Amino acid sequence: MSGRSFGGNRPKSAKVEGPSLMGESGYNPKRQEFDPEYDNDAEQLLADMEFKETDTEDERDLKLRVLRIYSKRLDERKRRKDFILERNLLHPRPFEKDLTQEEKELCRHYDVFMRFHSKEDHEELLKSVVAEHRIRKRIQELKEARAAGCSSSAEADRYLELKRREAEDGAHRKESSQAGPSSQESLSVPVSSDSFGTYSTTTSTGQANSSTDVDFMSISGANLLSESEKQLCQEIRLSPHHYLKLQEDMTTHIMYGNITKKSDAYSFFQMEPAKIDKVYDMLSKKGIAQT
Repeated sequence: MSGRSFGGNRPKSAKVEGPSLMGESGYNPKRQEFDPEYDNDAEQLLADMEFKETDTEDERDLKLRVLRIYSKRLDERKRRKDFILERNLLHPRPFEKDLTQEEKELCRHYDVFMRFHSKEDHEELLKSVVAEHRIRKRIQELKEARAAGCSSSAEADRYLELKRREAEDGAHRKESSQAGPSSQESLSVPVSSDSFGTYSTTTSTGQANSSTDVDFMSISGANLLSESEKQLCQEIRLSPHHYLKLQEDMTTHIMYGNITKKSDAYSFFQMEPAKIDKVYDMLSKKGIAQT
């Protein structure tokens, strides 16, 4: 008994601040065991086995083979447990704390390759995967901004920020509408819109007031437009955001060959043909649409 060591030579998991997965995994840090363990029914193999003096040589050899099989299953259980503790997988990875939920889910797809890499090599792999994901996402955003008429990185950033705010405002309005009429009455002055949003505001009594040049410049997204585009938006009474959205959608249809002339666009957009014509003409000046 004096030579027996309890808990000796067991891998110790690193101390990491923050939430852990111990509770979900069933790991007991004091006993350094999982509940249930991997291959939790391995002991069932020996439950009814017994060595007897009356065993034949073949029976004894068979029982010894069963013991060797059980020993291998225990080795695999220990190997998996040691791997989890040595890699500190019961705690979030430090470099993942600043990742988005989408990026964390992407990293989980690569966990299957962890056993083929060292801890450092696998972390480098995940970092490169996240970097590639961000580059691809940025390229897609820039393509979208380019289709909306942005010609520089700064304009693209402003456009994307505008789009993000519009999405947040839309979600907020949806939550407010679900909350009931009382919350609707507390909303500020609404903006009237048709299919793409006309450039006019309404008072609480529902009367429309035409926007002045000063009002137009204060509208979010106006700084993304050229002077001729600002003038066009005022003329056809279209907000900058909806003008950019219309321009983006029309450009996409043009690139796919769905729109080759003005009249082709009428069926895609619920808007007066005269307004569609003017936006199409603006795309023609930019060299996107055919004259």
